[in-house]
Amino acid sequence: MNFDITPYVGIRESLSQLGIKCGVNNRHQITVSVQDRKVWPICGNSFWITIATGSWHLFTWLPVGYRIPDGCDLSELCKQCMAFGNSAMYRVPETIIDSFELAELDDDEAELVHTAMDKAK
Repeated sequence: MNFDITPYVGIRESLSQLGIKCGVNNRHQITVSVQDRKVWPICGNSFWITIATGSWHLFTWLPVGYRIPDGCDLSELCKQCMAFGNSAMYRVPETIIDSFELAELDDDEAELVHTAMDKAK
């Protein structure tokens, strides 16, 4: 990994206190899960977050991306997402989108995030 993981340290520590696991991988993202092993969609809820562009984004495995507004309580967002269902989240529920003022990314916006992640490899 050749990217700065500093922004991820605080969120990982905060989520670990809630029993939520976070794995950093080489795509400038962390997987958020309750699984202690390799994350599989049928073994519990999971999704991933990134700050590759300088702003936080949450992605599901569909994939659908969401822009997280500045000042959002990221730990609380992840906690509420993890409490939804027992398999991989394919879309963030509307109630969570509304509560945290998430904005779904269009294809071009999602591509910008993925490009920033690829450049950080």
